[in-house]
Amino acid sequence: MRNPGELLLEDLGDGVWAHDADERWWGFNGLFGGYLVSLAALACEAVVDQETRPLRSITMQFVRPAPAGRLLIEVTTEQAGRSVWFLSGRVTADGKLCALFLATAATDQDGQEFANRTMPRVPTFEDTPADTMPRIFALPVFDLFEEREIHRDGSSVLVWVRPRYDTQTNLPLVLMVCDVVPPVAIGGVSEPHLAGTITLTANLRSRLPVPASAGAPVLVELHTSLSAGGHVDETAFAWSPDGQLLAESHQVRFLRRAQEGFIGH
Repeated sequence: MRNPGELLLEDLGDGVWAHDADERWWGFNGLFGGYLVSLAALACEAVVDQETRPLRSITMQFVRPAPAGRLLIEVTTEQAGRSVWFLSGRVTADGKLCALFLATAATDQDGQEFANRTMPRVPTFEDTPADTMPRIFALPVFDLFEEREIHRDGSSVLVWVRPRYDTQTNLPLVLMVCDVVPPVAIGGVSEPHLAGTITLTANLRSRLPVPASAGAPVLVELHTSLSAGGHVDETAFAWSPDGQLLAESHQVRFLRRAQEGFIGH
């Protein structure tokens, strides 16, 4: 059985890529959203095909749940400048649109660098007790990660996330850990709710993959500000163990009461 972290893309030409989606990446009612974002990001990197122009950001709108099986990722180069490329695309399955995305790849610029945000002071992964993560949903995607929760309240979560499959801290892993931790909103409501992603934007803040990072954990910091009109925000920061900001993401989720008989809270 292939390593689930091997997100293999088949080049069909003209910016179209195929992928046979692995059922181990199943989420609530379709393929895990972070998995789809990762596939789109890899396809965009393959189209740009320049190490000096890495992917800087990607936004995905989730139109409908994506099934397991063959997916097509279509990438269009909207503008290829000397320093910035702008791309758009679609993810389809069986001729049906599952997701839309926009992405930007850009070269480094000669600008002053600073950091206004630093990694929270937390115990190391090894010093954080195992089996501290509440499992409110039994979903296949959760079996692919070991999550050690440090803190959770109604507005924020801190969790160490380490893949259970062989991989470096690379682009797909960073994008997936931003989405794999159960939403903050689920722990902040008094009745059973579902929280599914409508739109996700991820900004990549470090060069990937991180050298010598095979098997390393990532610290995920989540924050939620407001639930209104059945929709809730979520901001994630992903940190390497040495305090390097790898990515930040922003989501809009629907938040609705679960139907009677639904197991989970």
